[in-house]
Amino acid sequence: MNWQARFQEEVHRRHPGAGVWVTRVSRQPSWVTKTALVLAMLVVVVPIVLLTLAAVVIGLICFTILGLIASASRFISNLFGGSLSPPRPPKDDGRRNVEVIDRP
Repeated sequence: MNWQARFQEEVHRRHPGAGVWVTRVSRQPSWVTKTALVLAMLVVVVPIVLLTLAAVVIGLICFTILGLIASASRFISNLFGGSLSPPRPPKDDGRRNVEVIDRP
């Protein structure tokens, strides 16, 4: 007894209502089953691919626009002689709670 017959008997035994559908599907020509599987895959795969491509395109557009804004900001600040942030006092070099030893 081949595996299809065993499978159909098991389905009929466990789920009598589903057995009708298994029999109906197994009697279809192979091109019908293949076409149904291909269409089902397209329904699932195509939207996922399109959403992924849309996310990549949006990410690239965001990266480009924000990069252009940063470049324009840097260009404008260089026109006015440096950074737009207020200058730090000379003794404040950014270190906190550090003892600086000046060696001769």
